[in-house]
Amino acid sequence: MKMITVDLLGKATIRKKQKRIRYLITILYVVVWFFSLLTLFYVHKTNIFISSVYQKEINKIATEVELQSPKLERIKKLYKEKKEIDSKKRIYLQSYHRPGNWLSKMLDLSNTIPENVRLENIAVNTNPAKGQSEKMKLTGYALINTDEQDQNQLNIFKQAIEKQDRFMEDFKRVDILENQIGQKGSDPIMSFTIGIY
Repeated sequence: MKMITVDLLGKATIRKKQKRIRYLITILYVVVWFFSLLTLFYVHKTNIFISSVYQKEINKIATEVELQSPKLERIKKLYKEKKEIDSKKRIYLQSYHRPGNWLSKMLDLSNTIPENVRLENIAVNTNPAKGQSEKMKLTGYALINTDEQDQNQLNIFKQAIEKQDRFMEDFKRVDILENQIGQKGSDPIMSFTIGIY
C-alpha cells in the first residue's frame, strides 16, 4: 500500500511566509520613502538657508550700490571731463602758445633792446624739433659807434635777454647764430641773427 502524505498546513505556511515578505517589503518601501522625503526636506531647507544667505548679500550689495550711485555718477562725470581735458591737454600745457604769454614776452624783449640795436624780424617756430631748431629767431642790426671802445653790443643784448626770467620761462638758452659787419647807408652796422631755444 502506498503512503500518501497530506500537508494540511502547507498552503497556509506558504501564505504566511508570503505575507511576511510582503509586510517586510512594504516596511522597507515606506522606510526608503521616509528617508527620501527626509533627504529632500533637508536639501530643501539647506537650499533655503543658502539662498537666504545669498539674498542677504545681494540686498547688502544692492544697498551699497544705491549708496554709491551718486558717487559713481560723479566719478563718471569727472572721468568724462578728464577725457575732454586730456584731449586738449597739449593746448592747455603749452603756455608757450598763449597770446597773453607772448604779450609779456614781447614787453620784456622790448625792455632789453639797447638803444643802438634795431630788430627787423621776429620769427616764432610753433613746432620746433626737440633741441635742434630754435623756438624764436631774432634778426636785426646794431649800429656801430666807431668812437666808442665797446664793440660788444651783441653780447650785451644776448645777456640782457638771458637775464629776463619771465621771458626765459619757456626757453633754455640764447645763441648768436650769425653776425656780420656791413653798412646801412653811410652807417657801419653789425647785422645779426639770434636763436632762442
